[in-house]
Amino acid sequence: MIFPEKLKIRDVTLRDGLQNEPVFVETDQKINKIKSLIEAGFDRLEVTSFVHPKWVPAMQDADELGQNLPMSPGVEYEALVPNKRGLDRFLKSKIHNALFFLSASTEHNQANLNKTTDQSLEEIKELIHETNKEGRKTIGAISTAFVCPFAGVVPYSEVERVAEHLVNHGINELGLGDTIGKATPRQVYEYCSRLAEKFPDVPIGLHLHDTYGYGLANVMAGIQAGVHLVDVAQAGLGGCPYAPGSPGNIQASRVVAFLEQQNIKTGLDLEQLKKLDIEFPQLLSSAQVLTKTV
Repeated sequence: MIFPEKLKIRDVTLRDGLQNEPVFVETDQKINKIKSLIEAGFDRLEVTSFVHPKWVPAMQDADELGQNLPMSPGVEYEALVPNKRGLDRFLKSKIHNALFFLSASTEHNQANLNKTTDQSLEEIKELIHETNKEGRKTIGAISTAFVCPFAGVVPYSEVERVAEHLVNHGINELGLGDTIGKATPRQVYEYCSRLAEKFPDVPIGLHLHDTYGYGLANVMAGIQAGVHLVDVAQAGLGGCPYAPGSPGNIQASRVVAFLEQQNIKTGLDLEQLKKLDIEFPQLLSSAQVLTKTV
């Protein structure tokens, strides 16, 4: 069995953690929390999404935030980019990495993006080319990579097909999402190890939800399979508005404690993470309640 000395952990609280909340956190408060996350040791942070605020009003300040991020040596910021208009906004920002997302399950892709998976692949290939041309890193995030809320278990062949398309068009990194938390450790190990073998030069990350308590076991399965990065959120915040049964992400402090008990280093300050577990819910409780229109 493979037990690496260290594992890269990415924080997604500012984007995935907030996107489904019925409140809007002001930009200056987000920036303060980003500083706290950097102080805790994070050097990869997913901070916003360049979607239309009508669909995700919690991300309505993406342009302002993208221009005012605290720049720190070695720290990389990432944002979701859904389409060409979103890419134009991203390229005007100071954010380093563009995360293009689609679902391995066409049923979920239709619900989430109002198009088939193949239609999204055609659109994303142009976005990858343009982003790479601008010298920025591209990440292909494959949602419902294991189980779809509408279609059930997603065959590995579909995940590989999507991944191969992305890799062939120049994606720099792949991410597999257990969108509703139903993946089993065996499935995570199988899918990730097969992808790592097929694309040895492309780093693979895992985005997990802890719906059924499989989160930490799936982290370990991913590590055994050669995954290089795992997403976390403070206080286990997060969820997908277009995936029924998708509660929070795996909790940062629990993941770090779990890894440290096995002598796997993360570079993160566990005591600081425990404080953030308290601070983020407090921030949400005092934030402005969103109206239905922006």
